[in-house]
Amino acid sequence: CHTIDKGGPNRVGPNLYNVVAGPKAHIEGFAYSGVLADAGKAGQKWGFEELDKFIENPKAYMAGTKMAFAGIKDAKERADLIKYLHGKSDAPVPLP
Repeated sequence: CHTIDKGGPNRVGPNLYNVVAGPKAHIEGFAYSGVLADAGKAGQKWGFEELDKFIENPKAYMAGTKMAFAGIKDAKERADLIKYLHGKSDAPVPLP
């Protein structure tokens, strides 16, 4: 659904390079759900806690999202995924 490499293409979901601590709805021209596009326009960012909640249950965290992913219930699996995403950045922010 997503690619993660720098300069990678969008697929059903947007490329996720630089997503940790980056702005929500960060890919210009991508057809985000309205709620996510609005969050990006409001300047909201994907912090560690926000990503954790979204990955756990996207529809509960952001009602109205088009994300069809059911989520990851296991906290360690979510933390591992977020740590992986964190490393896919030109300048990773400090880990909490």
